[in-house]
Amino acid sequence: MSKEVQMTFRVEPELRAEFSDAALLEDRPAAQVLREFMRAYVNQSRERGHSPANDAISPAESRRREAAVNFARSSVGLEGFKPSKAAETGARQFIKGDIQLADFVQVKPDAEQAHSR
Repeated sequence: MSKEVQMTFRVEPELRAEFSDAALLEDRPAAQVLREFMRAYVNQSRERGHSPANDAISPAESRRREAAVNFARSSVGLEGFKPSKAAETGARQFIKGDIQLADFVQVKPDAEQAHSR
């Protein structure tokens, strides 16, 4: 796995020294130990159901989706229409990552009937 991102965080000097010493005693780089702790934490999170494994999306993707939904709302509003409650519910689900775009924009049976009239 490529290591292209660097993290910086604050920690008490004593804790850092003790951690470095403990890693050194095991002849392991401190960064390797931290990566293992991070992987373990991610796995625990997944087991609790809080993970990208459940198709959750990143905050950046959520913001992108929200911007797209807001654009669509504006476009619909300029045409003189108002989204239904079901459409707004779908929009919230799409922004949260609970559904994908294809699920959000699929033609509903009621919409087909109303359009053909």
